[in-house]
Amino acid sequence: MKKVIFLLGLVLGFFAGSRMGRGPYESLESTARQIADDPTVQQKASDAKESAEALAQRAKDRAPEVADSVKGAAAGAATAVKDRATHRADDASGDDEGDESAKASSSASGSGSTSATPDSSAGSTPDTTSGGDGEVGDKPLSA
Repeated sequence: MKKVIFLLGLVLGFFAGSRMGRGPYESLESTARQIADDPTVQQKASDAKESAEALAQRAKDRAPEVADSVKGAAAGAATAVKDRATHRADDASGDDEGDESAKASSSASGSGSTSATPDSSAGSTPDTTSGGDGEVGDKPLSA
């Protein structure tokens, strides 16, 4: 719609500033009126208006569902970020004894770590709670 208004303004500006006189403007105006008054164009405009109203009503009806879904997703994401920040703060603040107690407590609370013992192949505890960009809330994207 903005493009149509812009083009209409451009055309009107051309004819208003044109040295050709009023003739081209009047022929353009009569052509535009013929197109606008055409029954096919009128029917298509009416159909488009009805379709837009139906889509608007459908969107209005679904808005509460979508809002609840977004609210739940945001709450889950906020909880996940808070948990990740807490786990990183615990990992960064403690010595070996603090690490073992933090690992044991996170394992006992069911935060996603499979064991409190270090992984023998990597030499460190697997970090299954971080997830990075592939995690939404508490559920990994690749299940």
